[in-house]
Amino acid sequence: MVKSAIRLIAVLALVTMGLAGQPAQAQSEQQQLVERSRLVLDAFLSDSQFEDVRVYVQNAYAVLIMPQMLKGGFLIGANYGTGILLARDPQSGAWGEPAFYGMGGGSIGLQVGLQSSDMIFTIMNQGALDKLLAHGVKFGADAGVAAGPLGAEVGAGTTTHLGEDIYAWGMSQGLFGGFWLDGSLLLPKNDWNQAYYGRPIQPEEIVRQRSVVASAEVSALHDALTRF
Repeated sequence: MVKSAIRLIAVLALVTMGLAGQPAQAQSEQQQLVERSRLVLDAFLSDSQFEDVRVYVQNAYAVLIMPQMLKGGFLIGANYGTGILLARDPQSGAWGEPAFYGMGGGSIGLQVGLQSSDMIFTIMNQGALDKLLAHGVKFGADAGVAAGPLGAEVGAGTTTHLGEDIYAWGMSQGLFGGFWLDGSLLLPKNDWNQAYYGRPIQPEEIVRQRSVVASAEVSALHDALTRF
């Protein structure tokens, strides 16, 4: 059992290193991630099971879209994903440019299975967004997180209440016993941000100063967000 868990964590670690490496190839990977994120939004919009997520997106200070977040384990578990953060302009309500983030974590307990989830995280207050932009967050310590519907399951988010810092919504494939995010770290991928924008740039500058120009892929992403 322990050997199986170690193998799983090793595989996810290799995936992490593969996504983080090779800066010269990162530009096309980033464009693909932006496009995949738009497809995730389209999938949520077209699924009646996720109608409640519209209220959360409409009231969010920012959203994090994470296509194909991987989670697996057998007693010892691990998860990993790469996504994009977009924040709303407080004056105009317009969505800003994408900042790239990575998330990962591990757990010990009663859990079994392998799962890939397309996920949307809604950041519901300024304090949580400030922490995320300043140094990233650790779920459960820096920010509270509640689960919305995951696949065919029903979670806390099905009744509209906006008291948590962050809400997580997942469209899942595969089987995993339970939903776990506490302890996961969400940190900026500075090398991806630099490669995408062509210069060293911090997430706060991307999100707040709006000194970057949207690409065609991002314009399509904005259109999808405005349909929520």
